[in-house]
Amino acid sequence: MLHNAIERILEAQGFWADPLGKLFVTIFGALYRPVPALKDFLNGVWFGHPLHPAITDVPIGAYVVALVLDLSGQRSAATAAIGVGIVFMLLAALAGYADYIDLEGKTRQFGTVHSSLMLVALVFYLISFLMRLGAVPSPAEVWLSFIGFLIVIGSAYVGGELVYNLGTQVDRHAWRGGGTKWTALDVTDIPADKPVKAKAGAQTLVVVRRGTSLEALHDVCAHQGCSLSEGKIVGETIECGCHGSRYRLRDGLVVRGPAVFDQPHFEVREAEGKIEVRRTDTR
Repeated sequence: MLHNAIERILEAQGFWADPLGKLFVTIFGALYRPVPALKDFLNGVWFGHPLHPAITDVPIGAYVVALVLDLSGQRSAATAAIGVGIVFMLLAALAGYADYIDLEGKTRQFGTVHSSLMLVALVFYLISFLMRLGAVPSPAEVWLSFIGFLIVIGSAYVGGELVYNLGTQVDRHAWRGGGTKWTALDVTDIPADKPVKAKAGAQTLVVVRRGTSLEALHDVCAHQGCSLSEGKIVGETIECGCHGSRYRLRDGLVVRGPAVFDQPHFEVREAEGKIEVRRTDTR
């Protein structure tokens, strides 16, 4: 019941989160999209894992340490911990906005609430940090950092909602099983260099003929679940029509984000007038 109440509160924030979200997408889209290599780096394509959550533990840990140090009267050490937290909070924000600009609808709304709360918390910590640089301690600097910490925890909860409840930045094929059996496709005519959607049992694939060979990937994009068969062929890759992720046709390797997880690849063979497939990776 508590979760449902919180979700209703978050959903009610659309009146300010939706217009602010459009502004954020405009600003950060203009910064990131003209430089695909930078966006890929911040998405975590090179890492094989979203970069943003890998960074966020550092500022949260630093702020917890700062809180303990403040309670034990170690002002200088607490100030240093907050400084570390601020630096890594900024780095996490840079990576987070690279993911954020590809969100839509409810996920963007929740993402806007999450990022806005983090920005407010950052302001509290920055003011506290600057006050701590003075020679005379003030109770206000401790209270400001404590309020900032509470906001960070609240924002982290919203971030958890994005991942665990709404499925943002998770692999769409994480629970999809493999198999060793050859399964016939429901199509036999595959024109050259054109993505074709096909069924192989319960699996939906995108099949592409390249010269004399056939390549097949799962049709559901690992990033946000769009159909790859509605995308286009770019060199040796297929590009998702929704957010531009590219996967290498010969093995499903992600070569351009925002996707960070590889696409399931299928072997293809033609026999007795049928086209059959089986998955090559059975993780």
